[in-house]
Amino acid sequence: MVLVFGALLLGLVAQVWVPPGPITLAAATGIASLTVLGLSFLVPGRLRTTLASFRFTSTLLIALAAFAIVGTLVLQGKPAALYPERYGAVGKLILALRLDDLFHGLPFAGLTALFGAAILASASLRWPITLKRAGFFLAHLGLLVSGAGAAASSVLSVRGRIDLRAGGDVATSVRVTRNGLSTGRTAPLGFELRLDQFDLVNYETEYRIGYYEKALIRRDGMVVEEFRLRTSFEPDLASHRLPDGDSFRLKGIYPDLETDAHVGPVAANGRPALEVTAEGRQYWVFAGEGIPLGGGSSVVLFNWSCPPAPPGAVAVVLVCGGEKKVVLHTADGESAVALAEGVEVLGGAVRFGKLLESAARTPVYRTRSQAWNNPAVLLEARIGGKVKEEIGLANQPRGLFLSDRAALVFERREREVKTFRSHVTARRGTELARAVVAVNEPFDFGGWTFYQVNYAPNDPSYSGLEAVRDPGVNWVFVGFVLICVGVAYLLYVEPRLRGGGIERPPAPPSRGPSAA
Repeated sequence: MVLVFGALLLGLVAQVWVPPGPITLAAATGIASLTVLGLSFLVPGRLRTTLASFRFTSTLLIALAAFAIVGTLVLQGKPAALYPERYGAVGKLILALRLDDLFHGLPFAGLTALFGAAILASASLRWPITLKRAGFFLAHLGLLVSGAGAAASSVLSVRGRIDLRAGGDVATSVRVTRNGLSTGRTAPLGFELRLDQFDLVNYETEYRIGYYEKALIRRDGMVVEEFRLRTSFEPDLASHRLPDGDSFRLKGIYPDLETDAHVGPVAANGRPALEVTAEGRQYWVFAGEGIPLGGGSSVVLFNWSCPPAPPGAVAVVLVCGGEKKVVLHTADGESAVALAEGVEVLGGAVRFGKLLESAARTPVYRTRSQAWNNPAVLLEARIGGKVKEEIGLANQPRGLFLSDRAALVFERREREVKTFRSHVTARRGTELARAVVAVNEPFDFGGWTFYQVNYAPNDPSYSGLEAVRDPGVNWVFVGFVLICVGVAYLLYVEPRLRGGGIERPPAPPSRGPSAA
């Protein structure tokens, strides 16, 4: 534990003068590892035994796990201005301790140096190599090879961008980037890469239920809060669980929405309503509402108490629901009749139907056809145990708000991009290779790997490629293979070489014929 904390403390102090970086990590790890191993041979005591012990390795792995946790919680390699903005007052401490580049700093190099020294010390205590110990040495050699490959990748790897346009645009170099940002440097490819053709394949127009949440975004140098799409769902009748624990379902799907209203009696919170047939059309009129007749020259007014007659109308029909009477104002004067179902006035132009003292108007949704001319869905969300319902129109999208920070929206996705791919030709002297680069379909040539990463919606000829050259990655995988072979040898071969193979239980003694 003293060695681990000592390495961390020494790295923190030295890091004041030595900035983090790939070269810093690789050089410090190699030098410190050999230094500690050399001291374990020169200094009397149990230093080498301690380095090779399980207890030391366990402590070291716990420290490395802590670094992994911190490196996951703290964004790595971002611009310095982001940390105070993202983490507040802690952001300045992150920059001061160089936690923004944790895995390239001297404290991490100190831990990796101790790990390398522990591997070599453990191997030295079991030297020389024998068949019975070959698995141990293979596994430890694999660890060293993987570590060396990782160091080579850290120092020698190059990652950058290439922007090409179809029609023969040629690239001979890469714009080097770090953490997605340009470094201002370029690296030669060593060959020519030409974009022959670029394909942009779109999905057909589709309809989705989008789940939006408010998120902090940076715009024009300011941090603002804005609804952003988090996930989306197929428009089906299944119940869907939302990320915050609420759920929703579609009670109905209407490709070509047509709306109507149903009026019926309710026990509470209703309004008086009257069924009226005027000039051949049927209406439900609620208290305080009216029906114009004859192009507006006449009117039917309904209220529970007798409504006043509006001026200027040729004929006015005042319906008094509470008194159950109809008062007519015409050019011939005023008259009244009892309100009852089937009563007609104005020569049959107006006929009365049912009178409901407490009624409510409920929307009715149906579809005219199965063609997606006016698509809509009826959303039902369960929010904290409560049910909320709303119609969603794709042509007029609006949200069913689950809270002030989340909403569901039925929307139309207009020909979203399905995939994009580049037809390229790589030429080096007489060597020629043609390939199609697509998402998850890279192309390897001349030690470089090319990935399809970008396109321009307004420029169908543009293609953005990411180019990666990593000379250490193959060695990392070789190390993994050696570790696997060594562990398999250690578990299944070495016990047999030591005479510790699987023992079979002795057979039970045979029982002969019983003596007479």
